[in-house]
Amino acid sequence: MNVYVFKDVEQLTDNYHCEGGLVVVAKNENHVEELIKDTNKISWDESDDFTLIGADIRLSDEEWADMIVYPTNNDAEPRVYVFPDAGCC
Repeated sequence: MNVYVFKDVEQLTDNYHCEGGLVVVAKNENHVEELIKDTNKISWDESDDFTLIGADIRLSDEEWADMIVYPTNNDAEPRVYVFPDAGCC
C-alpha cells in the first residue's frame, strides 16, 4: 500500500468552502481513483465519518502532479481521509 497526499485540493466537498486536503491509502493511482469514486457516493446512512459525507472530490491534472506518495511496507486497509477547509466562520 501507498499513502497518497494531496495538499491543496480545490474541489473536495460540496460545502461553501469546498477546498481542503486529501489523503488516500491505496495500492496505486487507479486504486486511488476507484476509492474517490466510491467516496463521492457515501451518504449519511452509510458512514458515521462526517468528513466523508458530501464528498465531491474532483482532482485536476495539476493536483495529481503535485501529489506526494509515501510507499509503505504495511498492509493497511484502503481508506480515504478528507480534511475539509474550515473556512472563515
